[in-house]
Amino acid sequence: MTGFRPWLGRSAATIVFAIGVIALIATVISIRSCGTARTAKTETTLAIGQGAAAIASGADAVDTVGNSAAHATEIHQTAKEGTDAIQAAPAGDSNDAADRAACRMRIYRHSPKCIALLGPAT
Repeated sequence: MTGFRPWLGRSAATIVFAIGVIALIATVISIRSCGTARTAKTETTLAIGQGAAAIASGADAVDTVGNSAAHATEIHQTAKEGTDAIQAAPAGDSNDAADRAACRMRIYRHSPKCIALLGPAT
């Protein structure tokens, strides 16, 4: 039986070494798995943020187009009212009607001449 013990010692050392290697491999796999999960979570968060930013950007674009169309309609309406006022003005008074029509345009509203003619712009 004395020959049995050295074999048991070598086997135990081999078993302990194998368990250590398996534990080391499991630790490395676990750390890598956690890193992969963290990376996936970060990528998901970024994708959600990018999606929300794209939606917000699209909404801003739609608002810009809508505001531009409304502004163009306002300009056309102001120009039409000015043209109608000029055509309806009695002879010799069309310059005053033209000045008033021009002063209703946004670009001229704050000029001293238009403020004197129509009052402060709102």
